[in-house]
Formats: sequence, structure tokens, C-alpha cells
Amino acid sequence: MSLFFPDNRPGPGVAPDEPRKTGLKRIGEMISRDYISFWLAGLLNLLGFFPFLLGVGYSYATHSLLIAILNGVLGGVLAAPGFYGLADTLLRSLRDEPGYWWHTYRETLKKNWKGTLLPGALAGVIFSLQLFVLLHMQELGWGALYFAFQLLSMLVFLGLFLWGLAQQALMEMSLAALLKNSLLLFLRYLGKTLQSAGLCLVFLLVVLGMFPNSVFVLLIFGFWLPGLCAFQIIYPVLDEVFAIEKTLNAVPDGEFEE
Repeated sequence: MSLFFPDNRPGPGVAPDEPRKTGLKRIGEMISRDYISFWLAGLLNLLGFFPFLLGVGYSYATHSLLIAILNGVLGGVLAAPGFYGLADTLLRSLRDEPGYWWHTYRETLKKNWKGTLLPGALAGVIFSLQLFVLLHMQELGWGALYFAFQLLSMLVFLGLFLWGLAQQALMEMSLAALLKNSLLLFLRYLGKTLQSAGLCLVFLLVVLGMFPNSVFVLLIFGFWLPGLCAFQIIYPVLDEVFAIEKTLNAVPDGEFEE
């Protein structure tokens, strides 16, 4: 394990007074600096998400709504820690936090994985049912209007999911508070919500439409690339609303826990 995840040297960082780039330049900067961390976190995320994908395929093959629901619960629970770890990795890069990835990833996940399970099960059920309906639309004979409504429901889900996942990786709060905050942020910053969720929805549709050829795309980009772009859109809002970096900078090293 130490061959791939050594933890005996400091990780990358940037000068504290260096102004941050924006747009594609910022994305390029983070990828050039933290690509290996992104790819490894994305690979672990995919491994955790794989049982969910198998369950989606099985529920479609058997046309079983019950299996889709069970897959959402079990697959969501298994996938949740990987999504949390990926989000934590991306958000640390967005705030230019120095440190070695594997040590931080391992310690953060060890402390927080249990808190991801209930939100993961809830998100898993919703997403599994959405994919179940989407995959059966042609067989059900539903037209373009139903397809548009389905895409809209997925856009709403992804918007809430992104706000919730980012908050969960940045702060500790109850599921009720997480859902309430996510809904309020979704509505108050609707433009940013639609940009970030729309980007992820397009990526998802491309992956589904190109499957199984898209497996190669997932191995290279996983979910980290659309996640990084989406978080770049919404993270400044979270930092402004919750004073994330101000709080981190005000707390002595070692006293702040995410």
C-alpha cells in the first residue's frame, strides 16, 4: 500500500497570498496540481459505486421496482463513503489546503464514514428509482414530455445532492438540517444550482448513452471531473454563507475537525 499511497512527505499547496484563478484556468491549475489525488479518490468512489450500478442493471433486467428500492438502500450505503471522500478531496483542493492526500483521506473517512450512511441510503433510493423509470421509458411508451419531466426531476435531485454533499464534507450537521439547508441554498442560488446540476446531468447522460464504451471515460475521469467543476460553481457560495475558510484560518492547527 505504501508504494501507491506514501504518507511520508508534505503535499502540494500554494502561497497564502497568491490570488486564485477563475474559470478554466482555475480548473487547469487544480488538475495539474492534484490530478493524482483526484484520480485515486475517484477510483475509490467508483469501486464503492459499482454495486449500485450492478443493482440498477439487475432491477432493469428483472423489471422489479422492489429490487430498485432495495438496491437504492444497500447500494447507496455502500457508495456514500466514497462520495464523501471524493467531495472532501475536491473541496480541500478548491480551498488550496496543503497536505498529503492519502493520510488526510484515510483519517477523514475513518472519523466520518458512519454519518454518510443515512444520507447515502436516502439519495440512493431516489436515484435508483429515477434510473429505473428512465431506463423503462421506451418500454412504457412514454413520450418526450414525460422524458423532459424525468430529466427535470433528475436535475432537481442532482442540485440538492451537490449542495448536501458539499455541506456534509465541510461541516457536521443532522440530516434534517442538511436537507433544509440544501433546499434553501438550491432555491436562493438557483442559477448556480442549475449550472452545477446541469453540468453533472449532461455528464451522466453522456455516460449512459455511450455505455459500455463510457467505462473507459469513467476510469479516466470518474465522477471527479464533473464534481470538481460543479463544486467550483457552488463552493464560493458555501464559503460566503458559512465562512468556511475564515473559520479554518482562525482555528489553530489540529483543533478543527471536519
